[in-house]
Formats: sequence, C-alpha cells, structure tokens
Amino acid sequence: MDSVRRAYGAVQRAWSGQDWEGWAATCAEGYRFDTGTRVRLGLAGTLDWSRAWFAAFPDYAEEVGALHVGADSVVAELVGEATSAADFVLGGTTLLPATGRRFRIEYAKVLVFDADLKVVRDRQYQDRLDLYHQLGIRLPAA
Repeated sequence: MDSVRRAYGAVQRAWSGQDWEGWAATCAEGYRFDTGTRVRLGLAGTLDWSRAWFAAFPDYAEEVGALHVGADSVVAELVGEATSAADFVLGGTTLLPATGRRFRIEYAKVLVFDADLKVVRDRQYQDRLDLYHQLGIRLPAA
C-alpha cells in the first residue's frame, strides 16, 4: 500500500503544481475522469479541464485532509480554496461564470490504479450546491 500512497502523491504534486506532462505520465491508457458534475473525460479532456480550472481560479490551492489507501486505490479528502477570477470554460461552454468571490470546496477524490500504478479511474464527489451558493450563482435548470 505504500507504493499506492506514493503513486497518489505523484498525481497530487503534478496536478496541483500544474505540471501537465508529469501529471499525464501518471495516467494509464484508457484513463477516465468523472468530475461529479455529469462531465466524464478522457486524458485530453481532463488536461483541458485542469488548465481551464487554473485559468478561472488562478490562486487555487488545496490541502489533503486525509488519505484512505487500499490495495489499488486511494480516497483523498481534499479542501480547496480560490477566487473566481475568470469564467470556467470547457469546450466553449461556460460551466461557472466569474464572480470575483472566494470559495472553499471540500470534496473527495477516488483514484483507482492499475498494476503499473497508473491511474485508470478518477472520480470526484462534491457538494456543487454549496459551491454555487458561495459563488452567488443561480442553479442551472435540470
């Protein structure tokens, strides 16, 4: 399990450091990201999402609250904080408009690793309603 913990650390350092080449190297062929917002992405889409996230929230920083490590997976409890400085746009669609407000988001991330300790599945669980409330954004129509 120590090797899984180290593999998670490499993913976290590369992503939070915006080392996109290093982050991509932590992913397996067929990698899938489920954002918890009905958006599911492969590697290229996740790179676009990540770049858009840091463009919209350039001061974004997060801390790992706790790690729960299994034989081939990690559940991380994370807390992120940032200012909404620009629209969060993915594929030409504004997912979150800029509001100038600060937010704090607590979420869980589940990473599943293959035998080579590359991420095959990345899933987030978050309270979007709380995020919308903090940003002063009206809920999108269902």
